[in-house]
Amino acid sequence: MDTPAIHHLDPEDHREGPEVLAALDIGGTKIGCAVGTVEGKVLAQRRFPTDPASSPEATIDRALRILAELAEEAGCGPAAHLGVACPGPFLQPEGRFLDVPNLLAWQGFDLVGHLKSVYQGPLAAMNDANAGVLAERLWGAAQEADTAIFLTMSTGMGAGFWLGGRLFEGPAGFAGEVGHVRLSPEGPVGFGKSGSVEGYLSGPGMVQVAEAELLRQTGQGVSSCLEGVKVTPELLCQAADDGDAIAKACVNLCAHKLGELCALLVDLLNPDVIVLGTIGASFPDLFIPHALEVLRAETLPASFARVKLVPSELADRGALSALAVARGVLEHDD
Repeated sequence: MDTPAIHHLDPEDHREGPEVLAALDIGGTKIGCAVGTVEGKVLAQRRFPTDPASSPEATIDRALRILAELAEEAGCGPAAHLGVACPGPFLQPEGRFLDVPNLLAWQGFDLVGHLKSVYQGPLAAMNDANAGVLAERLWGAAQEADTAIFLTMSTGMGAGFWLGGRLFEGPAGFAGEVGHVRLSPEGPVGFGKSGSVEGYLSGPGMVQVAEAELLRQTGQGVSSCLEGVKVTPELLCQAADDGDAIAKACVNLCAHKLGELCALLVDLLNPDVIVLGTIGASFPDLFIPHALEVLRAETLPASFARVKLVPSELADRGALSALAVARGVLEHDD
């Protein structure tokens, strides 16, 4: 077995300018690499598709090479502190994945252990929902909030909790795995569970909703109705926005389930704000009004009057989420 290459970004080697951080955003469909500042300015970034045939070790090593190139391209010198945002469930104390549903080859992978073997510099990793709420608290819609929730609404569906002025992860880092919560006895499958939050509010789950609705209304599946077209949640939402009746029915169902989830979270945690990521941020007018109707009907009036349901407005959410983790590493070092 070859000795792994060591990616050395020297903490002592600074050029003039702000402290530079390295950010790695691991996703079910793409890997994002970025360098940026403690103020949340992304200096350079690059993405590549997640390859299910590639080992996690090879993927990480490729990402680290790209990070080194980005630091050079940005003319900012080496980036010493590395933050990683990754899909859950992620066993925070041990730094490894468990049965992550959207990255099957990564199940059980010791992410932090591998990073420490190939990266010379301080680093930390956490699940992307927790990293997302940190980014919103630092630079986004939750800057003024004492209690905030971030919902990923991406390839997977998780929640990050900022409670009483601090990040709440739970003893093993599993707090906020709302994708595993069952909303209906039957329904689209997410997180290995039918009728789950992830089944309704992740990208793959929304495609399942579209498949079921097409079968119900036309007797045909997506592949028959849309021959040669890859159905994505973005395509579904755009069709709904354009007035397609079947697409609108699908999105309305998902928005209703979003309202049910938010009602549970509001009654349990009494947040100031709930911030929607990826799909919800791209199509807020399709999701927020309907979800607010459910929220108004289901929650305590005083809690409803307090909470805001808003889209994330961060332009580079993935990069900034990982930068927020890296900033935490830097502050801990200091």
